[in-house]
Amino acid sequence: MKVSEVEERRGQDEMPNKRFETPKPVSVGDMVDVTIESVGGQGDGIAKVSGFVVFVKGAKKDERVRVKITDVKRTYAVAEKIGEASRKEEASGSMELEESEEESEEEL
Repeated sequence: MKVSEVEERRGQDEMPNKRFETPKPVSVGDMVDVTIESVGGQGDGIAKVSGFVVFVKGAKKDERVRVKITDVKRTYAVAEKIGEASRKEEASGSMELEESEEESEEEL
């Protein structure tokens, strides 16, 4: 085996295999509003952002909170609560509900 072949193989072994890594929907420092879906074995709240699991320290089930992402791993992220979720998204959700109720009344 030639020296250049050995160096080439060594370089391939040292490079992490990122071919199978998917892009994450969150990054360290991101602030997002989430709803806690359940509580994990360590007592952390579990939420999802675009299907990506986020563990939230000190959160309770069904709580809607604004979190700051502190760490992102290959299959999950860790976040800390920074406050309540913004009312803007909740208001838009209730407006959609009101519009659908109005449409139902018109059909009757």
